Amino acid sequence: MDISEKTRPAAGRIALIPALVCAALSVGLMRSGVISFFFLVPLGFGALAYNRAGAWFSFAAAAVLNAAVSLAFAAYYRAGPAGAGLDILYYTVMSLGFTWICSGVFPEKTGEKPPFRVRTAYRFILASLAGSFCFLFIGYVTRNSSGLNAVIRSQAEAFSSLYISSSGADAARRSFLEHVLTPDNIVKFMQAIALRGAALVSCFFMFFISRQLSLSLVRILRRKHPAEAQSLWNFHVPPRAIWVLSLSLALILLSNLAKAEIPEIAAWNMLAVCVMLFLAQGGGIVLYNFKYRPIPPLGRMIINVLIVIMIFSPGINALALGLLVLLGIAENWLPLRAPVRDGPASTPGP
Repeated sequence: MDISEKTRPAAGRIALIPALVCAALSVGLMRSGVISFFFLVPLGFGALAYNRAGAWFSFAAAAVLNAAVSLAFAAYYRAGPAGAGLDILYYTVMSLGFTWICSGVFPEKTGEKPPFRVRTAYRFILASLAGSFCFLFIGYVTRNSSGLNAVIRSQAEAFSSLYISSSGADAARRSFLEHVLTPDNIVKFMQAIALRGAALVSCFFMFFISRQLSLSLVRILRRKHPAEAQSLWNFHVPPRAIWVLSLSLALILLSNLAKAEIPEIAAWNMLAVCVMLFLAQGGGIVLYNFKYRPIPPLGRMIINVLIVIMIFSPGINALALGLLVLLGIAENWLPLRAPVRDGPASTPGP
């Protein structure tokens, strides 16, 4: 993301029109239905394409506009302030965390170092934790909502029916699945995995995908390219993360033995954080080798096709993600991103 001072507003100056456009697009996408998943991308683009002041102004404008729209919809449909409040809370927490992730990437002046700067990986973790807490809080507050419960139960019933019908003519297996995969059990399982890292992982992936899309738009629309320090292929997990990973596994085992649910939930979330970091490191290793290894164009095309097939193949994609996590862990002991030497090997002098 090598954006020079000539192409960016000066420190403290706000590109007012782009900031307001990004804010309006974000709020519009939030209520677009199918593509609402991408509501953070305009804010990321504004933060990455312009300066820090513009990024925070865009967030503030988006938060105010979203609050006004939420209250207006609540008044129009006579839904009450509670639903609007939860909508405002969700949007504000997610957009605040994402703006923090994307802003402050560039120094306002060449060579200037901010007095206090949190590493990008830690910003991802903290923002994802805040987002997951918000998501779980909303789920807790709306747990008695008849409409939400009806939607969740209908999805659970559809999943149960689909999986049981795929069991074939085996009567014993079908009877077992009918006993185990009841809608109530599926709902309880969904709640359990959400508490044990699924909510955190969902927020992490949402922030990561939104940031990558924002970077792509900056490359296309602003013709700027990421600096090496901010590229995934150059990402390294903090060295002590492997010990945190080991500790989380031990805590999960001990918590299960002691039947302590709250420490177990905390340990699972700690494990989820470590897995996400090592997954990113594994992806960085793969990208590094694609970048610096002599792969012919046909080979690169075949690899890209295989990656697309892998992403959309259930089972295979889970296996590939697991292998990337193991690859990221292995770099703690193996030099998997050693520089490639294109020239002849050096010879000792006379």
